[in-house]
Amino acid sequence: MNRKISENGLALIKRFEGLRLTAYQDSVGVWTIGYGHTSSVSEGQTITQTQADAYLRADCANAEKAVNRYMAVYQWNQNQFDALVSFTYNCGAGNLRTLLDGGARSIAQISEKIPAYRKAGGKVLKGLVNRRAAEKTLFDTPVSPDSTASSPAYIRPVSYMQTDPRWKSHNYSAKGEQKTIGSAGCGVAVSAMVIATLKDPSVTPVTTAQWSMSHGYKALNQGTYYSYFVPQFSAYGIPCERLNQSNLYGKTSSPAHEKALQTLQNGGWVIACMGKGHWTSAGHFILLYHCKDGYVYINDPASTKENRIRNTWDLFAKQVKYMWAVRIPDGTVLPADA
Repeated sequence: MNRKISENGLALIKRFEGLRLTAYQDSVGVWTIGYGHTSSVSEGQTITQTQADAYLRADCANAEKAVNRYMAVYQWNQNQFDALVSFTYNCGAGNLRTLLDGGARSIAQISEKIPAYRKAGGKVLKGLVNRRAAEKTLFDTPVSPDSTASSPAYIRPVSYMQTDPRWKSHNYSAKGEQKTIGSAGCGVAVSAMVIATLKDPSVTPVTTAQWSMSHGYKALNQGTYYSYFVPQFSAYGIPCERLNQSNLYGKTSSPAHEKALQTLQNGGWVIACMGKGHWTSAGHFILLYHCKDGYVYINDPASTKENRIRNTWDLFAKQVKYMWAVRIPDGTVLPADA
């Protein structure tokens, strides 16, 4: 039985390839567009998101065919298949044949050899090291009867509480007020979670509070300005996009809702400013990191109650006011239990 790549596998490829709608030259000078598409690409070429998705599917079909050639030998499970399609998409069918030694290597030997394919132009590249590590992790992950191989992989960020004794009394004030991280720092606590997980484990809410104040993003008698997140993450090279400019509170669907859900389904994160209701009596920032079976999974800097860190998408959608999409930077290694 031949297999097709799952949404989990597609999410892995998208994460490492990144999306570029204008042609560019990759690390070894090959003209590339979309999610790493290289066939018949020319300088100055542009495409749409729809075309990028079509190229990805077409290129994956070629990689799927290459991996399926060895199905009779190995009887790949879905995780092994997805990992090798990602490998082939990046390295080509010739390198897949070498990796498998034409079908002579065992599963264990294949797993051991995957990390060796880490060079481009004769040089070891960190992005390839990280990609091979993620592919090996997926390849080695067993598929149990109740596993959901079609669900995108995700990373759970570190959780910071704004009321943590280490920083709850730390100053977080605009001119003319006296506020603390504990009383007004949900926004900087959320941004610290993102940065500490993806870029610098030493970053805490103290770090982000100081950056916010020094750059004028603390709002007088309120919390953190909505304009804070994009430049804060940009300072660390983390892609972030504000999804809406008008208040969505009370609405259950919008283009922003759709993009937020897609971000979660693709393994990214969503920062949300919540309105009055389940999460707050006024306004409060939270961090969504996963969505499955109609439920969203949340890091809430003010609570660890079960219904604050896991609840339905429908309730969230009704009470959210503003959202920001955070894309996991290319090269981030997925955990083994993702």
